[in-house]
Amino acid sequence: MALDTAAAARAKIAFQRFGFGAKPGGPDRIGADPKGALLAELANPAAALLIGGKLPNYAQAARIGQTVYDKAYTLFRAERRARVLQATKPEIGFLERLVTFWSNHFSMSVWKDQTILATYGQLERDVIRRNVTGKFSDMLLGVMQHPAMIAYLDNADSIGPRSPIGKSWGVGLNENLAREILELHTVGVGGGYTEDDVTEFARVITGWSYVRGWEVDGHWNGGTEKLRGQFLFREDWHEPGARTVMGKRYPAGGIAQGEAALNDLASHPRTAEHIAFKLVLHFVTDTPTKAMVTPLARAFLDSDGDLGEVARALVELPAAWSTPLAKIRTPYELSIAQFRATGVDYPKIGDDWVFGEPLYALHNLPWERGAPDGYPDETAAWLDPDGMRVRLDTAQFFADWFDRRLKRPPGEVADALFGAALSGASRKAINGAGDVRGGYTALFMSPEFQRR
Repeated sequence: MALDTAAAARAKIAFQRFGFGAKPGGPDRIGADPKGALLAELANPAAALLIGGKLPNYAQAARIGQTVYDKAYTLFRAERRARVLQATKPEIGFLERLVTFWSNHFSMSVWKDQTILATYGQLERDVIRRNVTGKFSDMLLGVMQHPAMIAYLDNADSIGPRSPIGKSWGVGLNENLAREILELHTVGVGGGYTEDDVTEFARVITGWSYVRGWEVDGHWNGGTEKLRGQFLFREDWHEPGARTVMGKRYPAGGIAQGEAALNDLASHPRTAEHIAFKLVLHFVTDTPTKAMVTPLARAFLDSDGDLGEVARALVELPAAWSTPLAKIRTPYELSIAQFRATGVDYPKIGDDWVFGEPLYALHNLPWERGAPDGYPDETAAWLDPDGMRVRLDTAQFFADWFDRRLKRPPGEVADALFGAALSGASRKAINGAGDVRGGYTALFMSPEFQRR
């Protein structure tokens, strides 16, 4: 039985706001209880795991990052393909959207260093996916002790000036990782930290490094074949002594000093507010209010940073079901929605430019953001005349490339995706396009498909 307009609208919210878009027939399958369908996906965190295939474990990926570039690049393409295919599988894709959110929260570019190129996919698989409904403290520590992040934010050679090696070599510390942990990953801008806190925290995490290939080959700095490319804490590079970060004193203690500081930052009230604000900004509106942010921040603090509980609070947020779908999809989200709507598969390695070129044109390739702040969530960043022109070009490109695989008429697909929530104007544009490719282009450019 077809859903009425109100039920179809709630199903659309579940698919668009929380997921990667409906697959044909999706509204009818979840329409009786769209909120329950979202909570059911959250209750099955194993569905977020990317298991099987030939993707490497941590040690293997780390090793590839220190060997041949071609192997690292081939691995990167395989990781990206696996990620996209995973996003097309679930009914709604709420867990997949959360994975994308957290990956962007800890954003880095694979093009800065071969280490990142080879290992970022593994980081997402084994750190972000495994903790997407777990503790934020576990995710934070896992990312910060991963060679990809150490390489990206230049901590591999951060050496305490008063450490044995610092005094011997006359070198110093690098503040990049410490600054971004505070500014981007935990308490956020305006979170109460000072420049002295940045410097002190940088001292806390001196010696947090990873084993480079040249260190293994030359038997330098504790490099062994078994540890090639992996995280390594270098005790004799660590700045000695107690440190004070954001008003709390941490006694000397090697790597445990940094782990304790990270754990406190992970549970800080300002971290809760920062993360809650970002989640509302990403999923609900460009203008989060205190009434929207507070329930998520409270869930974070009351659960000691349980991200599953925070996600449930997001689903239960009244504004999530009453705020109009005004945010525009990022180009990456739009691409995933196209695959899900049409049922076509991500192209095989060799033809993956079909996926990459449109996102390159729209400046939203996954794992390729140049700055550590992540791709923006605000609609204004994606909604401009040139951006909309390129969106139209890429919608036409998708319809042209996959033309022979688009078996169902576009009007039929549109009805199966939105039902009574499809406007008369959109239905008229899709059905009146004149041919299959034009109809799919009209579908992809419709407000129902573009907005979330």
